[in-house]
Amino acid sequence: MTAARSLSYAEARARVLAAVRPLASEAVPVRDAVGRALRETVLAPHRLPPFRNTAMDGFAVRSSDLAAASDTHPVTLRVAEVLPAGRASTRVLGAGEAARIMTGAMLPEGADAVVPFEEAERIGGESSPSEAQGLSTETCRLRHPVRSGEHVRSAGADLAEGAVALEQGRELSPYDLALLASLGVAQVAASRPPRVAVLSTGDELLDIDAPLRPGAIRDSNLPMLAQLVEAAGCVVVLAERLPDDAARVGARVREALAMSDAVLTIGGVSAGDFDPVKEALSSLGDIELWRVAMRPGRPQAFGAPGGKLFFGLPGNPASVACVFEVLVRPALRALQGHAQLDRPRVPVRVGRAVESRAGRTDFVRCSLAWRDDTLWAEPVGAQVSGHLVPQSRAHGLLVVPEEAGRLEEGAPAIVIVWRLPEAAE
Repeated sequence: MTAARSLSYAEARARVLAAVRPLASEAVPVRDAVGRALRETVLAPHRLPPFRNTAMDGFAVRSSDLAAASDTHPVTLRVAEVLPAGRASTRVLGAGEAARIMTGAMLPEGADAVVPFEEAERIGGESSPSEAQGLSTETCRLRHPVRSGEHVRSAGADLAEGAVALEQGRELSPYDLALLASLGVAQVAASRPPRVAVLSTGDELLDIDAPLRPGAIRDSNLPMLAQLVEAAGCVVVLAERLPDDAARVGARVREALAMSDAVLTIGGVSAGDFDPVKEALSSLGDIELWRVAMRPGRPQAFGAPGGKLFFGLPGNPASVACVFEVLVRPALRALQGHAQLDRPRVPVRVGRAVESRAGRTDFVRCSLAWRDDTLWAEPVGAQVSGHLVPQSRAHGLLVVPEEAGRLEEGAPAIVIVWRLPEAAE
C-alpha cells in the first residue's frame, strides 16, 4: 500500500468535490419533492396572482366616487352585485356603484379600490335568493376618501409571467411546494436520493443493547452516521458492522460499491497494526490514503472507484462527525445537485481563547449564546476525539483557519451551525 498523501483541508475538499458527478435527474411529483434539489429553473407560466383581487372583505368601489366623502357629507353607493371568491364579475362597475366582495375575489372592471366592511355602513339588502345570482338590493354609506389601489392585490404583484419562480439547485421546501402548486407545476426535475452504504469496523464494537465486556464498547458511530446520511437526503441501503478482517472488509466494500452511489467506512485507516480498511484498499483501486491537516479527522481515505464515491473515515466519534460534516455531507449534496453544499456558516465572537497550530484547520465543538445582539461561541468540554458528550452539547463547529495558531477571546470567527441555541440555554 502506498504511503498516505498529505493534504490541507482545502485541498482535500477540492479533490472530493471534483470527483462528484451529480446523479441524473428524474421527474418527481411536487408533493414528493420536498427536501430534494431542484435540477431545473422553473419560470412562472402565468402571473401571480393571475388577476386583480381584494385583500379584504368589503366593498369594491371607484375611488373617484369617494373623493369628497366625509363625516358630514357621506357618499351612498348602490351595491350592484355580490362577489364571493371564485366568481368573476360579468359587468363593469359604474359611477355611484359598489360591489360587495370577499377576500380573494376578482375585482370587477371599473373598480380600483376596496373599503373594508368595518369602515362602511351597510343599509338594507339582507341576504336573499337573488344574491345567489350575484345581485343585491342594498346600499353602503362611506364617510372617507379611498386611495386607488387600496386593499387591492394587483395581477402579477407577487410574480410576473416568465419570471424565475425557483432556481436550479434549490432545496425544495413546503413553501416552494405551495408556490409550484399555485403555478400549476405538478412535477419537477430532481435527483433521486443517493444510495449510501455505511460500514463500521472493529472487533471491539458491540450492539447498542449488548452488555459491556472487558475491552469492548458499544458502537455509537454506526447509528450516528446512518442518521447523518439520511438527514443529508440519502437512502441508507446498508448499515453493517464488520470484524477486523481485511479480506471480509474488502469483499463487503466491493459489494457495497455495486449496490450504492457512495460507501462510507468507519475506522481502520490510521497507522495502527490492525487497520482492516487500510489493508483492504490495495485490492480496490482508485482509492488513496490521506493525512489531512485538520483536527479532528486527520487519517482518511478517499476515491471514486467506478465513478462511485468512497470515504474511509477515522474511528473516533468526533472525527467521524467532523469529517462527515465538512467533506462527506457537501459531496452527498453535490451528488444530488444542491447549490448550497454546507450548513449555515455564521459570524461569531470567540468567548474563550482557542489554541491551535498554524498549518492545520481545526473544527472545535462549540456552544453558542447571544450577548448584546452578538453571537458568541465557546468550546464545549475537552476537545478529545473519543468524547461523545461535547458533540451532544455542541451547537456547531468553530472553524480555526489554517493560518491561525490561536483565536483570542473576542476575536471574530466562523461557526458551522448544527442547531441554534434554545432560549433557555
